[in-house]
Amino acid sequence: MERISLSIVPHGEDHALEFDALDIAAALMIADINAAEGPAELREGTRHIATLRRHGSSGAAFWEVS
Repeated sequence: MERISLSIVPHGEDHALEFDALDIAAALMIADINAAEGPAELREGTRHIATLRRHGSSGAAFWEVS
């Protein structure tokens, strides 16, 4: 099993922040900590797993997964 790659594009930026995680659960925790706004993508090698989008305020945030 390959590591999970997490790519976050901060709101208003044209470059992505890249992270590696051991598994999907760790990748989701990294996204929750580092992605205030903007999309995030999860990949395993070249395989696209999901696109994440954070919605709501900091006190009541939730993730849309597609």
